[in-house]
Amino acid sequence: MKALIEPINISFKTFTQSDIQSVLAIENLSFESPWSEKKFIDSLKNEQVLANLILQNKQILGYGIVQFCSDSADLLNICIHPKQQNLGLGKALFSYMQKGLQRIGVNDIFLEVRQSNQAAEGFYQALGFEQINLRKNYYTNGEDAKIMRISFNNKI
Repeated sequence: MKALIEPINISFKTFTQSDIQSVLAIENLSFESPWSEKKFIDSLKNEQVLANLILQNKQILGYGIVQFCSDSADLLNICIHPKQQNLGLGKALFSYMQKGLQRIGVNDIFLEVRQSNQAAEGFYQALGFEQINLRKNYYTNGEDAKIMRISFNNKI
């Protein structure tokens, strides 16, 4: 007899300032050097930022923030609650955000990832990102950052 699997009720919404406390809780659980509340507020005030949440039954599971300019964008932050990782939610959130960026003419997304963060690098590679360069001493602890890019034809 097969076990019944409950459908996951996933939705997306725009990340607003009213969501910051919930996002900060996830951020602080997830990163050694988390973003501050001010950094989130400043990002959300920027008109060239696309910020989205992924939710399950109205509970925030993760968030993504991308800054765009012309036909390219920088993925500033993407995170899924540690207890919800490896379930495809990050991929779903990125795909949702990518479609929004494509609608406004973005063809390339760039990001920086710690050279030591193999899990994140693997996630980005699975999405189609490729390393294009290295930024020496990018992080406050002197660690290098890999610069990665994904390019896509503007087809949605």
